[in-house]
Order: sequence, then structure tokens, then C-alpha cells
Amino acid sequence: MATEVMIKGRVSRSLPQMDIDGGREGEPARLSRYGEVGVFSPIRKTHSLIDEGSYFVANSGSATGILSSPAVGWVATTPCCVIYNGDSAGATAKRLYLDFILLNTTVVGSAASGLLRVEAAVYLDIGNRYSSAGTEITANIYNPNMDGPARASVARVWFGAITATAASGSVRPISPLRVCRPTVSGTVADVVGETKLFNFGGVEGTLNGSVTIANANFITIPMPGIVIGPNQSALLYVWQNVGGTPVAATYAPEIAFWER
Repeated sequence: MATEVMIKGRVSRSLPQMDIDGGREGEPARLSRYGEVGVFSPIRKTHSLIDEGSYFVANSGSATGILSSPAVGWVATTPCCVIYNGDSAGATAKRLYLDFILLNTTVVGSAASGLLRVEAAVYLDIGNRYSSAGTEITANIYNPNMDGPARASVARVWFGAITATAASGSVRPISPLRVCRPTVSGTVADVVGETKLFNFGGVEGTLNGSVTIANANFITIPMPGIVIGPNQSALLYVWQNVGGTPVAATYAPEIAFWER
């Protein structure tokens, strides 16, 4: 008997109805729409996604940083990163699953006075929220598997001092305020070489204790899992909480996600 007959499955992308132990016999296995059987995977890392060609990394294409948003608080139209899923809606459309956003400080943010904290937020919205300015890094989206196509992503990514369109009525403030670190002083935000890692949906441990204020730290910021559907955007905001005359930080960004 052919294997596809011996193994009976039902595609169930959404969580199926719960069953009790021993309640039914011969229930079809839960399958994804790509045919995988729903199991508890023993692999915690992303190599399987990379091997199948669905994992991507976006960056600036060099070690050069990109000037970020000069905002001094959250403003809907001033994100520093917009990630847009440009796939067409439909039964075969792909979703984007954010893995992490890493920001390496290449030029520190500053102000005349009054700096207190570096803060961040993440929002989801429908449509392409990018409007103008910043730097598009879509050409630097790569699959880190040389056996697969380098650029097969449905995503478009922008980073920098972006102007976004106004939020729609469907916008979702997934994480409206995260304090990333206290500033070095009232005039200096952080330190060249510091790395801030926004880890989306992570189950790993994170920093235990306070950062060393005047040092370049590696700061892990746990975030909720983010899924970007077709014709939807995720927006990352990073700002220096200050009263006036700010100079935005410059970051070398790296954004990782998978598409399925």
C-alpha cells in the first residue's frame, strides 16, 4: 500500500478541536498545508527552515550604519523599521514570522540635555505603511543557504528615519512600550558597539540584572511573537526619551524572519 494511503492526515493550519485521551480511534494526523505532520520538534534552532529555503536575513549590506528616527517619543508616522509582506492575499499566500531584529550602535544618539531612556515599540497594521525616506534594504534580503535562491522573499524592508503613513483603524499595538536601557547621561544615549536584540517569540533566557550604563552591552529584549500576513506591515519604533534637540542614533540593522 502506498505511504500516502497508509498515513491519513487533515490539513489544520489553525488549532484544531481539542480531544480527550482515548476519545477516538483512527483520528487523522494533523498536517500543515505543506504536508508536515504536527509533532513536537526536537530541533530548537532554525536550520530546518534555512535548509528548505524559507528563512531570510535582511541587513544594510555592509558594516555601515543607517541613521534612525530622531523622534523623542512614540509617533505613529516615525518608525525606524517597516517590514511589509508584499504577497497577494489568497489560499497560497505566505505569512512572515519575525525571528529577531538586531541593532548595533555605530554612532550614539545624543541631546543637549534631558536624556533618560532608550525606548521602543512594535505595532502591526494592514497595508504597506512605508511612505518615504529611510533606506530600503530589500535588495539585501538573503536566504542563508547557498543551495537555494538568494532572493526569493515576499518581504520588503526599510530602515532609518522613515516617514510612515497614518495608522489604519485596524492597527494593533503589540508592544507599545519597551525600555531598552537607561541612557549613559543626560546628553549621551548609549555606547558605540552596543547591540540590542529584539527576540520575537523567544523561549531562551535573557539578561539577568542591570546593564553597565557606560559600557557597550549586549541587551536581549524579549518580545511577543509577530506574524505578518499578506499585505500587512510590522513597524519597529526606537526613540530617545528627551525634551528637545535630539540627534538620532545610527544603527547597523539585521532582521531575520521566515516565510511559510
